[in-house]
Amino acid sequence: NAEYGEYLQHYYILNLTEYRKGMQHDNDHVCSLIILTAIFLIISITRKWQTPTLYGSGNLKEFILKRSSLVHQRYCPPLICLHPALQFLIRTKFEKPPNVLIDKETLRLKDGGQAAFDQIKLPSHPGPVNNSDYVIIIVPGERETTHSTKILHLARGCLEQGFSDIFVMNYRGACSTPLITKRMSGPYGEFNHLDECVAVVESKYPEKKIMLIGICLGSTFVIDYLCRPEANKSSIVGAVLHSCNWKYDFETLGCSTGIKYHLFCKPFVKSVVYKTAKNANEDEKALKEEWFKEIGVDMNQLAQSKTIYELHERLIARYMSWSGAEEVYARVSPYYKFRAVTKPVVIVNSRDDFMAPFSNFNIPEFEKNPNLVLWSTAAGGMSVLLTI
Repeated sequence: NAEYGEYLQHYYILNLTEYRKGMQHDNDHVCSLIILTAIFLIISITRKWQTPTLYGSGNLKEFILKRSSLVHQRYCPPLICLHPALQFLIRTKFEKPPNVLIDKETLRLKDGGQAAFDQIKLPSHPGPVNNSDYVIIIVPGERETTHSTKILHLARGCLEQGFSDIFVMNYRGACSTPLITKRMSGPYGEFNHLDECVAVVESKYPEKKIMLIGICLGSTFVIDYLCRPEANKSSIVGAVLHSCNWKYDFETLGCSTGIKYHLFCKPFVKSVVYKTAKNANEDEKALKEEWFKEIGVDMNQLAQSKTIYELHERLIARYMSWSGAEEVYARVSPYYKFRAVTKPVVIVNSRDDFMAPFSNFNIPEFEKNPNLVLWSTAAGGMSVLLTI
C-alpha cells in the first residue's frame, strides 16, 4: 500500500506537470492570437479611405463623373492589398468561382484554326434585363480562359447589372480546344482574332451594340483592334481596359528572380514552351515543335528562357522577322498606338500593379485625348476590378 501510494503521488505530480505545460502551450496560442488580432485592428484602423482618380478631358470624363457612382465613393483597400502579389494569390488561387452557366462554342477562324468563344449566363436570372441592347465581349489575359475565377466573377458582375449577353474570347489551344494550326495567340497583329469574334456577334445580334473588356494582355488585343479602320465601321461603342501594360519594356518583363518571376514569368514561359509544360497534348506539342523549326527557333534555348523578354526575343521577334524584343514592344505597345483610337476607352489601373507600371502612363496625353480616360486606384494590383 505504501508503494502504491507513492506511485499515485508521482503519477499525480507527473500529470499536474503535463497539465501545466499544456496550459502554458494554450496560453501561448491565445497570446499569439491576441497579438495578431491587435495587428489586424491597427492596420485596419490606419488604412486610409480613398477615392479613385480620373485622368482625362472632354465629354467622356464628364459622362463618367455624372453616371458612375463608384467615382465618387470612398473606399478603403482591404488587407490583402498590403502587397499586390498577396492579392493576386488570394484572388486567383483561393477565391471560389461563382455559380454561372457556360455555353461552349468553337469559333472557326479564317486561316483554318479554331478557338473557344463561350457565352456566360446566370443559372436563373434574378431580375429584368435592363441593358439587353448591349453585348459584352471579354478578352482575358494570356493565361486566362472562360473558366478562370477572375473572368467568371467579372462576367457574373456584368450579368447582375442586367447585361444579358456576355461572351469570352479564348486563345487558340485553350478551353480544351485543340491547337490545329501553327499559330499562337498573342497581341501581334494576325494572332488577334478579336475581329472575327466581333463579326460573329454582329451577325448573331445585328440590332445590338458591342462593348469590349480587355484584361492585362487582352487589353493590348483590344487596342490593336480599335486602331484598325474596320473598328470604326463596327457596332462597338466603347471599351474598358483593366491592368493594361501601356508600354512594354525590359523593366516590366525582364525580371528573372523574385515574386514577379515566379507568379508570372515562369508559368508564362512554361505555357508557351510545351516541352516543359505539364499535361502537354502530344499532337499539339509536335505541331508546335514543327512550327518552331520552320521559323528557325531553337526549342532548347527557348525552354531555358528565364523572362518573358527572352521569350519575345527568341520567338516572337523571329516569327515576325523583326530585329528583336525592343521592336516587338515598339510595334505592339498601346503607348505607340492609342492616338489612332476613335472609340471611347476607359483604362482601370491601380498604382501598385507591378506588371503594368503606372509610371508608363503619359498623363498629359490623357488630358489631351477626348477618347481616353484613365481610372486610377491607389491599391488593387492586377485584380483592382474585383477589389472595387
